[in-house]
Amino acid sequence: MPILFGAFIAAAVLVAWFTLTVKPSAARANLFADLPVEAKPAESGMRNLGAKLRRFVPTGLLRNMERDLSQAGHPHGMDVPKLLGLQAVLIVILVLFSVFLGQPLVALLGAAVGFLVPRFWVSSQRSKRQEAISGAVSDTIDQMTICVASGMGFDAALSRVATTNRGPLAAELQHTVSDMRAGVPRDLALRALADRTQIPEIKTLVQALIQAQRNGTPLADTLRIQAAETRDRRKQAIEEQAAKLGTKLIFPTVLLFFPVIFVVLLAPSVAAFSKSFGG
Repeated sequence: MPILFGAFIAAAVLVAWFTLTVKPSAARANLFADLPVEAKPAESGMRNLGAKLRRFVPTGLLRNMERDLSQAGHPHGMDVPKLLGLQAVLIVILVLFSVFLGQPLVALLGAAVGFLVPRFWVSSQRSKRQEAISGAVSDTIDQMTICVASGMGFDAALSRVATTNRGPLAAELQHTVSDMRAGVPRDLALRALADRTQIPEIKTLVQALIQAQRNGTPLADTLRIQAAETRDRRKQAIEEQAAKLGTKLIFPTVLLFFPVIFVVLLAPSVAAFSKSFGG
């Protein structure tokens, strides 16, 4: 029975994942490029359900979900109503199946799984995206430094770096450029960038740029200093991870290698002892 329940949980999660993340073929994508695309019925149903459930969810939880989704980059078009709808569908499916099996207590486990699995997926996407942004900060600052030092204005340099790069950081910079073109002051657009990403390096860069703008300090010098500090912090982080590697390898070594070594070393002795004792 537990095996059957586990198999059903896995099947429900896979069905929900396929429903939300399936993509059209390349030919179909090219055919409907630049045309409005209607949402899939299952996706629309989940979003409508989540929109109705949103009024019953605490404000603090909604704020945390919106923050995590924003920092995750809204993967596969996921928003708060869609996430709430996915959680509700998984909870209902797993609870009904538990009751059908005659295991009402297991329904609590099913409800917990249906609630936590989508949140765990969002958290994992958020961690991957933030790691990718952190890894691209130093190179991006170097490019902006070169552009500003060559005579470009800061806004033009930011736009050039945003359009010539790919990845989550470039997408966030494009968002910032769009905000400034829409009339948002530069300092507010940069603060919004720091709030969206929640990356320490970007927060430090934004504070330095705003301070340089207020004091009239050349932006090229500020960017050059920030690039050097970012590379140093990145180097220190890599060295810390390398220092922890030896400790992390202790458990695999003890659990996997030592038993094999003991078997190889002791097997001949045990065999010889068994022969002599048997003789």
